[in-house]
Amino acid sequence: MIRWLVQSSFEFRFLVVALAAGVMLLGVWQLREMPVDALPEFEPPRVEIQTEAPGLSASEVEALITLNLEELVSGTRGPRNYSV
Repeated sequence: MIRWLVQSSFEFRFLVVALAAGVMLLGVWQLREMPVDALPEFEPPRVEIQTEAPGLSASEVEALITLNLEELVSGTRGPRNYSV
């Protein structure tokens, strides 16, 4: 199989060169048509969760709500940067 492929490539070398040039021109054309983002976003997406807990102090909210939410969110796929 490989021997046949190599022999055919040598036999039809002009066709192989023409196909390679065609693929190269197609790549250059696609590269020129590709949209370019001038200022890409380098920061990963963040999740912000706002909770209301009337009657609880800040330490109680952190102990009862925030830490549990952090554990739940840490099991999701994707970046681990989130602010609660």
